[in-house]
Amino acid sequence: MSTIPKSSDVVIIGAGLAGLAAARRLAIAGRDVCVIDAGDAAGGRVRTDRVDGLLLDRGFQLYNPSYTEGASVLDLNSLDIKSFSPGVIVSIDGRAYKMADPKREPTWAVDSLLAPVGKISAKLKFARYALGLVLSKTSSNTYDQRTDAFLRAKFGTKLTEQLLRPFLAGVFLEGELATSKRFFDITLKSFVSGTPGVPREGMQAIPTQLAAQLPQGSINFGVTATAVAQTMVRTDQGDIRTRSVVIATNARSAAILIPSLKVPASNSVTTWYHLADCSGSELTDGKSTLVVDGKKFNGTHNDPSRPLVNTVVMSNNAPSYASQKRTLISSSALGVHHSVEAELQVRSHLASLYGVPTGGWAHVATYPIPDALPMMSAPHDIAQDVRLSQGVYICGDYRQVSSIDGALASGRRAAEALMTDDL
Repeated sequence: MSTIPKSSDVVIIGAGLAGLAAARRLAIAGRDVCVIDAGDAAGGRVRTDRVDGLLLDRGFQLYNPSYTEGASVLDLNSLDIKSFSPGVIVSIDGRAYKMADPKREPTWAVDSLLAPVGKISAKLKFARYALGLVLSKTSSNTYDQRTDAFLRAKFGTKLTEQLLRPFLAGVFLEGELATSKRFFDITLKSFVSGTPGVPREGMQAIPTQLAAQLPQGSINFGVTATAVAQTMVRTDQGDIRTRSVVIATNARSAAILIPSLKVPASNSVTTWYHLADCSGSELTDGKSTLVVDGKKFNGTHNDPSRPLVNTVVMSNNAPSYASQKRTLISSSALGVHHSVEAELQVRSHLASLYGVPTGGWAHVATYPIPDALPMMSAPHDIAQDVRLSQGVYICGDYRQVSSIDGALASGRRAAEALMTDDL
């Protein structure tokens, strides 16, 4: 628990990525910044636990080197991003089909074209669309719609149901694909532009690096904000006088502080970690390739006997995640699941997806995360106003796009608005 200051130029509530980005920008400009956070470390939802020589991110999270905002505030060489394979393995009826851009995975070209997940013409049409997004210089601000409706109309039902929906359900953390098509375009463009991965020392290395850029003593942990006004923030540790406030909490906490604030619903996820009793070279060709089940969905119907939306061998591309050359598997399902029965069902699904017995796999940890990702329903404004009222600003991925880059950009925008207002 920190001893909070009595006053500060700016009080930032929340030490997640958006709050840290705002604090960084304001500190560079010479503002006296006080960051408060109810948790015990920086990062918000981006946290990593170290358990018995393992790195366990709290939920399956990735960083994409193509993120423009991240490139401007992070030392990517120091993070040493371990990129996953630029593709996905689709499991259908016990067979594993490798799908990827042939330019990036040439040996997968035939498998990608012949996989029974839609017509070749539909796959080529999707590839052309993705490439067009990368070549486009402008963002899509035209008519917005549900991703589901767009994909079905543009690329057909089979490609949508057996490849795109199973994959995107794990990205958006919702299987109906009611997510904004604008956000889908941003996401797809980032996947084509860069290959996501994880920092060598886990996802928490990202907020740790940002926090290290702030003046010593700027962040106060174990402090909960209870009320906000332009010139004062009330906390459970006392009041802080200030000239301006930046609310950088998650959506649910922001709505508690500002009851009139409209915030999106949160999508939930549960991530399980297992140690396999086989070598990583025996799974997914020794690579960290995301595996999805092509038969998990029938339209929007979610097959409960196939709980997982994705699974990946973390240690294949990031050996630092498991010491002593152990094989660490990360697997995720939509929703919040606590029970032993759920883990057993996950283990059964893993056996089907990897084609190996999983009875001897050691269950390491389970992370049920109710507020994993803000829902980006269509139509979605990708750059909502950061000004709430005189001297009160707001930021967070739910105010822009629900990604690491969205959180960082939102924090910067709030800081720049504050400086423009000279508060």
